[in-house]
Amino acid sequence: MGLLLPAPENVKKVAILCHRHADADTYLSAYALSFMVGKLMPGAEASIIIPDGMSALTQRLAETFPYDKHEESPDYDLILAVDIGHMELLKDWSEKLRNSRGTKVLIDHHPLQEGTPYDQLMVDTTASSAAELVHRLFKELSVEPDASVSQALLIAILFDSQHLSIAGVGALRAVLDLTEHGARLDEARALLRSPPDYGEVIAKLKAAKRCRIYRAAGRVIVTSTIGSFQANVARAFTHLGADVSLVVGDFDGELRGSLRSNHRFSAETNIHLGTDVAEVLSKGRGYGGGHPTAASFTCSAGAEDVIKDFLALMGGLLHDAPVEVK
Repeated sequence: MGLLLPAPENVKKVAILCHRHADADTYLSAYALSFMVGKLMPGAEASIIIPDGMSALTQRLAETFPYDKHEESPDYDLILAVDIGHMELLKDWSEKLRNSRGTKVLIDHHPLQEGTPYDQLMVDTTASSAAELVHRLFKELSVEPDASVSQALLIAILFDSQHLSIAGVGALRAVLDLTEHGARLDEARALLRSPPDYGEVIAKLKAAKRCRIYRAAGRVIVTSTIGSFQANVARAFTHLGADVSLVVGDFDGELRGSLRSNHRFSAETNIHLGTDVAEVLSKGRGYGGGHPTAASFTCSAGAEDVIKDFLALMGGLLHDAPVEVK
């Protein structure tokens, strides 16, 4: 993919951008990139920018893999945006990125958004994680990761590949290489295990109580509403047997939705939750995107309207109108 980074002597300040509510993949990829910048541009100050906080899991991981906080600069010589997916996920940093005079690079495994301001791209939608691409960049630029960076990248790959259940050959090769550089699978799995969160447990139970079940073309579709943990709840419904689930809830003046499907549904229907569902549901009233089996969106519409639109959309994609199961 051949990224051409600026000459080290021309780079004094580097920003490494994560998406809002940073998850393990975006943060640990940024952590690894900060190490890479230190090796390639030892005179530069690298800052990890997190526009809107971290998930609870990422906060725990950041204790093991901390980063140095620096005061934000008016401009940067180099900006590395990692795992962004959509410009809106940068919040107020979206305009800062567009207006920056520095070299802007995107490293991502989401479909490329139209109108993005990047000068260079390292985008591969077949990769299961951004960390897989960051590992590839280490190889291309001949930078050897230390044991801590290798561990961080391994955790990120496990996180976004659902513990390798959707990993491709590239991810598996990266895992092998990272273990040869000091990463440990047992430690990675242990760090990804979260103790039960009371709020998450209650959210799942409340959402289960409110859920509505539909059937279309032999598929089970579940919808529900909850004010938090939408992604975890949607995932829980697929673990219970739903083929595809939508969970929405109001948060901070906007409606957030999470979509999940199982791999059989994705393979047999060829429905991509990111491009075929999340982007369509949010078009003209918000933003959304994601992966074939996991996606999210934010919009200004009401929950019932979005659920109604989702069911109509699924009916069109499956060529069979969903019928509620009582």
